[in-house]
Amino acid sequence: MRTGLTIALFFIGFCGVAQERLSWSALEQIDFTEVYDEGTASWVQVPQWTPEQRANWDGKEMKITGYAIVLDPVDHIYALSAFPFSSCFFCGAAGPESVMELEFERPVKLITDQVITVIGTLDLNSSPEQLPITLLRAKLKE
Repeated sequence: MRTGLTIALFFIGFCGVAQERLSWSALEQIDFTEVYDEGTASWVQVPQWTPEQRANWDGKEMKITGYAIVLDPVDHIYALSAFPFSSCFFCGAAGPESVMELEFERPVKLITDQVITVIGTLDLNSSPEQLPITLLRAKLKE
């Protein structure tokens, strides 16, 4: 009986860590096309997702580490970047594949360039009004 309980707890523990680690280098494989966005009257890059990327990433729970970028501290709107703010996508020093939107389950308070690990569900975007990837139901990994 005791052995059965130990084995059951062992397997339950594995279920809690089912998320996969996503690397920024994997995101470098995303191809982009430039399109003219009437709303902003500018050219923007839109991701062209492959069937493999959609199958492997879209809707999957992932874990990724990066630099917090504070977009709106009042409304707790954040992005996660592969690079610190001084060389991130918003400053023109990196591509759009190096940043993702974060939608936290609960409000969190982050500071720019804080290194964090987050877990959430990947949502692959194709709208020019969004970043290529949104991490939904995000939680800070402690």
